[in-house]
Amino acid sequence: MNLKKQKIIDAAYSLFINKGYISSSIQDILDEAGVSKGTFYNYFSSKSECLIAIMESIGSEIRQKRMAAAVGKEASDPEVLAEQLCIRIQLNQEKNLFTLYESIFYSQEEELKLFSRQTYVAELEWISLRIIDLFGEEAAPYALENAGMIHGSIQQLIHLWRLSSEEELPIEKLADFIIRRLKSTITKQMETGDRFIREHKLSTEAPAEAASLETLSVQLKEQAETLDEEEADAKQLVIFLSEELGSGKPRKIVCESVLATLANFPAHEKTLVVLLEQAWKQLQKR
Repeated sequence: MNLKKQKIIDAAYSLFINKGYISSSIQDILDEAGVSKGTFYNYFSSKSECLIAIMESIGSEIRQKRMAAAVGKEASDPEVLAEQLCIRIQLNQEKNLFTLYESIFYSQEEELKLFSRQTYVAELEWISLRIIDLFGEEAAPYALENAGMIHGSIQQLIHLWRLSSEEELPIEKLADFIIRRLKSTITKQMETGDRFIREHKLSTEAPAEAASLETLSVQLKEQAETLDEEEADAKQLVIFLSEELGSGKPRKIVCESVLATLANFPAHEKTLVVLLEQAWKQLQKR
């Protein structure tokens, strides 16, 4: 990410956590970041857009770490999903995401509430797809409601732990427990056909057709051109990956190695992260 943009995001994040979103003004952000008003408006049109950028940056970090945890492993491995759940729990704590979501709730700004809803839907649908990875297509009718139960259970169990214990939250044990309960629940559902939610997905839009490796090659090359001098290393890797995917016979091991390296970089822009995820998914099919 552009260093000036990142500087503004870091300053705004610090203010929103410590002073509160509503109590922080754009001038406060300018003073904290040490940038001019023109520089701020070069990247953001409003304070709410700046908050969304913070949330997207954290979201990109979560997605990158999740991809890094999965590269080179079977998507059907329950330990991979457990590790991916740990990543969100850990970053939720480290980044004080609850405080940021409180800011969205109390602001009553429609743009922020819409973003919050979209983020929630995206997380549920991601968990749904991972459930299908684990248990196969026959689990699809039960995936969404189990995604909701996983999402809610994690939040409530964290609250219960903090109310009942002074010990540090055992994140890995929590994730393992969630996976065990999921296995028990969804296995029984597939046997009996019992379910509450009839929909398989929440998005109203038709699912986009998966891009081919050739298409992803072109899109990644275009995205590489948007990276600036501070991101030179990432740019070289993205270009290399683009060329490898467009070669006609991409070397899966090489591509996964590059994807793992890119996934461990500081948070990329959301568009690049989505393309990298799509590339990984396509490689899984080969």
